[in-house]
Amino acid sequence: MKTLLHIFFFLFATVFFFTACEKQNMEKAKDLQKPPVPTEEYLANLRAYKKSKHQIAFGWLGGSGGEGKFPSLGLRWEGVPDSMDIVSLWGGIPVEGSPQMKAMRFVQEQKGTRITQVYFISFFDNLIKKDFSNLPEQEAVDAMAKAIADTNSRYQLNGLDIDYEPNEASERNSIFAREGGLERLVKAFSPYFGPKSNTGHLLIVDGYMRNGVEPYIDYYVSQAYSTSSPQSLQSRYNTAETYGIPPEKFVITENFESYWSTGGVNYRDPVRGTIPSLLGMAYWNPRQGQKGGAGTYHMEYEYALKPDYRYIRQAIQIMNPAVQ
Repeated sequence: MKTLLHIFFFLFATVFFFTACEKQNMEKAKDLQKPPVPTEEYLANLRAYKKSKHQIAFGWLGGSGGEGKFPSLGLRWEGVPDSMDIVSLWGGIPVEGSPQMKAMRFVQEQKGTRITQVYFISFFDNLIKKDFSNLPEQEAVDAMAKAIADTNSRYQLNGLDIDYEPNEASERNSIFAREGGLERLVKAFSPYFGPKSNTGHLLIVDGYMRNGVEPYIDYYVSQAYSTSSPQSLQSRYNTAETYGIPPEKFVITENFESYWSTGGVNYRDPVRGTIPSLLGMAYWNPRQGQKGGAGTYHMEYEYALKPDYRYIRQAIQIMNPAVQ
């Protein structure tokens, strides 16, 4: 330990010495990480893969917004793994005209990644109270849904991700937390998003599920955080199935805000032994059929690993092995 301390202080003194010798009024440019430039053939193959039938990789990106003027690719769209199918904007929409918006467009248009905006149900209530409180309640709900769709269209996003957690303190008073509230909400959005809209725009629900919702959504994303066994995952799917969710619409996710450095919690795989839970999720499928996919919350935390996004890349390869 003492030897390590001596080395640390030597390095600190060396850095301090050379830094002190620089002129104080001299500005230094940030050393920006530069992403590799993909070929047209590679991008065409990538888009074709995204359109094929496969288990999707899904993630909530905390670094999605802003201007993108960060030295590290970890908070920029250029750092997002190419094989991500759907990225939900946990950090908001990029600033219009910014490098971050330009990079997001490239990911959408050239890499075929679909991008959704995530909303809490309390946000919908607040929007109704702010802009549509003069209308009868159902008309206000419909007007709110159109306003959200207009925003989605303005920013050329690929869909909507509804965070449905009616038991949370901030969400309990939402009109959509009532009995039948989620069904009412997805029906209001169905002209603009989801399989019944014929627009190609995604309608996703994450969190909890309710009856009457399945026909209107593309995916149900289960927050299967800290899941340590296939039995637990099967139980989650069995519950989803009671609401009519077929296996191919069922996507499971791990919490990488907490477990990014280890790929999740210890997961007891009956074949492979103890492995990171995200990899366990990737290997697992319900007894009823192949799942829709897997992913992570705060996916950007994993950029710090070497190689970057180590576990989600492994999970994608497990779910969709590359043809040799």
